[in-house]
Amino acid sequence: MDTNTYPQGFDGEMARKLAGLTQQAYKQFNLFSLKKNLQKFELDNLFQLDTEFAEKDVPFGFVASEAGSDNIYVIFRGTRRFVEWFKDANIQLVTLNDSTDKYSKKVEIKGETVNQVVLENQSSHIIPNIDHDFGLVTAGFRGIYVSLREKLIKALNQKSPNAKVFVTGHSLGAALATLAIPDILKNTHFTNPDNIVLYTFASPRCGDKNFAMSFQKLGVRHWRIANTEDFVTTLPFPTGNLIKPAPSDTRPEEELGIGGVAGVDKNPNPIFGFFKAMYDRNKRRMPDYVHTGTPIYFTIHEAALEKHHNLEDVYMAGISQASLTPRV
Repeated sequence: MDTNTYPQGFDGEMARKLAGLTQQAYKQFNLFSLKKNLQKFELDNLFQLDTEFAEKDVPFGFVASEAGSDNIYVIFRGTRRFVEWFKDANIQLVTLNDSTDKYSKKVEIKGETVNQVVLENQSSHIIPNIDHDFGLVTAGFRGIYVSLREKLIKALNQKSPNAKVFVTGHSLGAALATLAIPDILKNTHFTNPDNIVLYTFASPRCGDKNFAMSFQKLGVRHWRIANTEDFVTTLPFPTGNLIKPAPSDTRPEEELGIGGVAGVDKNPNPIFGFFKAMYDRNKRRMPDYVHTGTPIYFTIHEAALEKHHNLEDVYMAGISQASLTPRV
């Protein structure tokens, strides 16, 4: 394989190593889901498991070190449980650091068990030392990350500050890995962005334009690897607007739950109101969602949409190609 075709700075060998570790995070969850403590989760080969982190005892990943190296690896898995799909779908934009502002509302999500309700953590200043204007992120991703971050930050602060930290994740895990970067820089002794590298696989968009711009200013190298056929990488859509909102539309407005605004005037005629609502839907000022990082694309087409997103088969094969393509 001609690795000279990789974009400058991209490490194909490291990408494959991180993808392999992310597969181990799925193994970690699979062992938990068996509900049998017959086999303890351990890492393969030269890696040492340092810390596992979980949401309500459900494993989401781990921190690992490598024999003969100063590297530290922070790994997040993707969606596995039904309740996690609901959280993924909660794309309301909220501030990264504070859950008491006007953007944040308590979210109830029906869990996998009948009558079980999962509540997003709503304590104020849930991620310390992050500027309030850093940008907005999706509530679902933030809610999961906040439940994991305490063990992560504690584990990293026990490591040598001279180590290099590689952060990675697949799908939902890619979004969590992205949210972890400003937290690591601000709340651990890893304050040098040159010592932190982010590789993500099949990442959805996890924040607005302001978040993406603030993230870029951090100076952390982020390689966002995506299959061009993977639908998940297009979500949430960059905007909800089908047409550009009309600047002359000055009707009284109210906030929408998803972050946009709509006129409050109503027409009593249900038929007229139906078509007017369809038209107004295209005029709402909907939120924008923006990717972070330098995109690295490959193309593998399979017979099902789900296969396009698969880490073990498709993404592992994709990052073994020499024809990975950067897109600016």
